Amino acid sequence: MSPEREKEFEELLAFLDFYFENLKRPTLPVSICNLPTLRAEAERIAREHGRSKALVGTRQAVNDVAEELSDLAPESVELLDQALRGAGLLTLSEVRRRYSALYRRILKRGHIKTDTEYYLVNGVVVDQTSALEPEERDRLQAMISAYEG
Repeated sequence: MSPEREKEFEELLAFLDFYFENLKRPTLPVSICNLPTLRAEAERIAREHGRSKALVGTRQAVNDVAEELSDLAPESVELLDQALRGAGLLTLSEVRRRYSALYRRILKRGHIKTDTEYYLVNGVVVDQTSALEPEERDRLQAMISAYEG
């Protein structure tokens, strides 16, 4: 894999490690929650099927976590983002921006429909560590303003 994809793989594994060590939402499948360690399982998949396949699976797991946490209140997202940032990890807001299917649907649609979507988009905009391009930030801010108005 390219160095960029290796970095992404490590970032996502670290995010998932944090999630399972600190949040462990019981609604996830028991088989996932009972892994000896997520990293060990990802490395097993990488050995058996290749690192690219392991990255694809890790991206899906991160998307599942983002969807699982979609009901978090904005204040909780902010606290979680602070904890993740403090640990030197990707924030939930950045993970949502990169991997959330809902976020992609909002971008494609071009407007916010619900409070849940509003909080997701607002979280991405206020996360100063996000790798948002200025044009995307402006577009999201316009959607927020339109929804608030």
